[in-house]
Amino acid sequence: MNDFLKALKADLQNRQLLPFVALVAVALLAAVGYAVLGGGSSAATDSAALPSAASPSPAGIAVSPANRETAVAETTNGAGEQRKGAAHDPFKLLPGSEKTESSTSTSPPSSSTTTSGSAEKPEPSKAPVEETKTPAKPSKPAKPKKVYRVAALFGIVPAGTAPLTAQLTPYENLKLMTALPSAQQPLLVFRGVTAGGKSASFTLVGEAILHGNGACLPNASQCQAIDLQKDHYEQLEYLTPSGETIVYELRVVSIESKKASAAALKSELRGQKAGRELLRRAGLLEMPFLRESAQTGVLVFAGHGGFPARAHGAAHRFH
Repeated sequence: MNDFLKALKADLQNRQLLPFVALVAVALLAAVGYAVLGGGSSAATDSAALPSAASPSPAGIAVSPANRETAVAETTNGAGEQRKGAAHDPFKLLPGSEKTESSTSTSPPSSSTTTSGSAEKPEPSKAPVEETKTPAKPSKPAKPKKVYRVAALFGIVPAGTAPLTAQLTPYENLKLMTALPSAQQPLLVFRGVTAGGKSASFTLVGEAILHGNGACLPNASQCQAIDLQKDHYEQLEYLTPSGETIVYELRVVSIESKKASAAALKSELRGQKAGRELLRRAGLLEMPFLRESAQTGVLVFAGHGGFPARAHGAAHRFH
């Protein structure tokens, strides 16, 4: 190795390159020194530039910020090797650390307080309350309503037979708008009873000569309806196209008040369609002298003119 270096030295001297080699050596030494000193300084600078969160410190210990102008050494010697600054005793606290530590220990952690204060407390869960449904009260059945039931006799009277002695067809429990003797041969239509069940009223279909103790409504000269009390009668005399005379007799046997359910009343009202249609076609559905009341099957006299007309009709019967 020594022979190689001596040969290299002699070669350089012969070529007069020794000054150039010395210059290169000095440059290399300077570069090495700059790399050592400059690299340490830049490393310190980079570590100081990092945020404090990268190197967490134990709780309660304050970390002093790094000062680029003041160099701190861990040994008591070697101050001459630092670029700037003086030697530091490792057993002596850094300036300002006591104040920072005391202030740190006395100040309460604000972050934890803020977090706990802002957190919403969960509401206690409530047990579901079951709704107790009150059982529906059974609906009371509708009270039965007061109705009047009429029993009557109607039929042909043989010639020469005295009134109230002939055998007639019975009609029990007459329904409203029932045609007598039948729907195919309507001579009378039952309209109902007057207030209090005092009498029964029948609309007269067609012209007839009347005999009896009933009353003509509205009067005897314009008899549109027959009003009969219990045990009274009325005879209707008809003249056939052949010239023969036929006499029918109507008797009211009874007028009684009874109780009927709402269903029975509805059924009775539904059965009135045929009789109403019959009177409508004949133009006899409306009765100016009588009107229907709120009570089913009960008729009242319209105004004060009905009573004199009824009395007048009763006084002018056909005999």
